[in-house]
Amino acid sequence: MSERRVPCPSCGARIVEGARKCRACKAWLGERHRGSAASLSGREPRLARAAVSVASGVAAVIIATITSLKSPVGEAPPLTALAPEGDASVSAPDDAPNPAAFGPDPVPPPPPPEPKGRWRARDFRIGDVHPLDVVFNPSGASVYVSGDDASLREYTLESGEIIHKASVPAQGDHIRLLFDRYVAVLRHEDAARIPVMDTTAWDRDPVLLDVGRTPGDIVALPDGRTVVAATTDTKRVTKFELPTGVRLANITLPHATGQLFLVQAEGRPYIAALGALTHAGRPAGAWIDLFDPSESPFGATRRSIAVGREPREGDITLDGGAVFFPDRLSNTAILLSVAGVTETRKAPVGVGPTAGFLLHEDRYGITLNADARTASVIDLSTMAVKSTLQLSGVPRTGVTSPDRKTLFVALGGTQWPPSGSGVAVIAGDPPRVVASLPTGKGACAVAVSKDGARAVVASYWDRSITVLEQ
Repeated sequence: MSERRVPCPSCGARIVEGARKCRACKAWLGERHRGSAASLSGREPRLARAAVSVASGVAAVIIATITSLKSPVGEAPPLTALAPEGDASVSAPDDAPNPAAFGPDPVPPPPPPEPKGRWRARDFRIGDVHPLDVVFNPSGASVYVSGDDASLREYTLESGEIIHKASVPAQGDHIRLLFDRYVAVLRHEDAARIPVMDTTAWDRDPVLLDVGRTPGDIVALPDGRTVVAATTDTKRVTKFELPTGVRLANITLPHATGQLFLVQAEGRPYIAALGALTHAGRPAGAWIDLFDPSESPFGATRRSIAVGREPREGDITLDGGAVFFPDRLSNTAILLSVAGVTETRKAPVGVGPTAGFLLHEDRYGITLNADARTASVIDLSTMAVKSTLQLSGVPRTGVTSPDRKTLFVALGGTQWPPSGSGVAVIAGDPPRVVASLPTGKGACAVAVSKDGARAVVASYWDRSITVLEQ
């Protein structure tokens, strides 16, 4: 009987089936190789046997090549024995890097500050009266509102409930809080007196300050008992004592005075009276009169400074040494230094500026430009316009928070009664519009609490107060 031959799994040469060693390549054949070789019987397809033969030949060539090479590196060192798990007695190799050489681990950066919450708006109705102006009670829990029925009212902010009401001789176009106790009611037309209400005694009649026709403004002096008021038609500036209402002194200026500022000049408090002249109903020039209100006779130290043609609502720096305000006719913003030698610096702004404010420790001046519906942000160090902010309505007036980081702008428009609505919140560094919130129709006045946590907007047509909170 003839011997059956099969291919060698290493070199492919024909060997006797069941042989232990190939005579051609001298490779030893184990049980695995013999089993695999035996499985390739003649009953298997020829293609499978050919594939095995080719693969075996390639493998033999690779093995022969590898075994003929010698490593240039030499023999590898023995492996380091691993310590049992949890055994700390095995020290690090001598050449291991010392963690101390790299210094302390880097301290992760502190988390960013938590952003303040968004401003939220809620309304409450004030009854059958149209509000004209609003200021906060010093506690921040209530507001004083002047109505077109010649009344002064106090409302709580939590419930909107009216808690005090008094009749006054004139409608309060604007109201001013004096010494955190008195509320002065200014009627700019058809009036010659300023009622001053003592909010600690609502059952008493207000004190009447006889200032002359068309009251313009009123400011409190640092002594805690005297105020200075100005008029436009009679061009008078008068000093009064509270709570008696006694007139202490007065002077008459050559021009109508619409705004008063308490500034610091020559190291002491000065009055800055901002006024203007008109000719045939057209602006003919504007001046600021500076004088020490404690001097006798009153106004003896007065000096006048020309400041443009049609000045509008302004602001003073934190140190009281400069006044910032826009000039509507020339579309410019003016920064007037009054602390020592007077100096005037100007910057062009948007069309129709109506009010000016200071933010971020007097680094920025902002003008509200009614005709352009914008706010111009001015870098006061260079008097250059840094940006122009688009507003969602026509600005009417504004107020800054006590820390001067936020400006609230009522978007009621310039006509009277106002028809616009909404309030813009300007904040950030550099300043930008961070919120635009709805209000009732006819947003006419805005105020902010002493702690800056709340603001309110009075809406004429809607007869409501919008409370802004974070």
